[in-house]
Amino acid sequence: MERALILSGGGSRGAFQAGVWKYLQEIEWIPDLISGTSIGAVNAAAIVSGMPAERLIHLWTTHARDEIYRFQLLKFIAAILFKRPLRPMLDTNRMRGVLTRKIDLAALRHSRTEIIITTVNMLTGRLHLYNNREISIDHLVASSAMPIIFPWQCINGEPYWDGGVMANTPLFTALKRGVKEVIVVLLSPVGHAALPFPGTLLDGLELVFEHFLSGSYQTTLSAINPNHGGNGQNVTVLEAGGDHGVSEVRGPRIRVVAPSRMLGFRSLLNFSTRQARQLVDEGYRNAREQLQSLVNQDIA
Repeated sequence: MERALILSGGGSRGAFQAGVWKYLQEIEWIPDLISGTSIGAVNAAAIVSGMPAERLIHLWTTHARDEIYRFQLLKFIAAILFKRPLRPMLDTNRMRGVLTRKIDLAALRHSRTEIIITTVNMLTGRLHLYNNREISIDHLVASSAMPIIFPWQCINGEPYWDGGVMANTPLFTALKRGVKEVIVVLLSPVGHAALPFPGTLLDGLELVFEHFLSGSYQTTLSAINPNHGGNGQNVTVLEAGGDHGVSEVRGPRIRVVAPSRMLGFRSLLNFSTRQARQLVDEGYRNAREQLQSLVNQDIA
């Protein structure tokens, strides 16, 4: 297996990944494996089912918030105040309908591109992985079920929710298969860009959350890469725009595309067409800038 694309979770920030996919299609970088968590799992399923970049972008820029979820705040607040059974803050039946109409599961099952998505069993805390043969709409809903905010999903009688709780960036799925070249698409700038010191309590809380989004990626690097404090396999992370002796690297080469700025809490549930278009453009632009070493390698 030569190439893998890893798509992180991050709610409606997932439009950023559609822009990255547009750029990868333009340079004809085709992955053998796409692994995603949460909204990254949804984008992965769309791509593996054969959805071209323009259709994926159209999907992101034509479905507003009221076509994805609706609030049920009274029931949510009542459950807190009166100790009633746990209820999520949002109803995502509309999102399920969109996924059912837009994701071609038959094409996904027969695709030559392998897909792996993640979910977490709410009761055991165990991470579960699913591939082409197993993935259904239920699995996509489960993988993208942000805890407490979105409703959990039962699979074989067990409750599951967002795989991002344990592995928001499932880089390990590619490394276990010995992939030679990996592109990781983060939905947070943490670990990829220098950020300002938080000036307020809200800034600090936001930064903590951003650390959570990129935490599993950083942990995986620390475990496998001597340059990041680990003692595992030889892995080279190529910084944006540089080749760093790529022709001499023996282990897997990892390139990262990420936002270059803090996106804010509101961006996680903002499915407005305005934000979607902005993030699509930013994803495309950042991919073009941050993957320059990839283009240079192909030219060489």
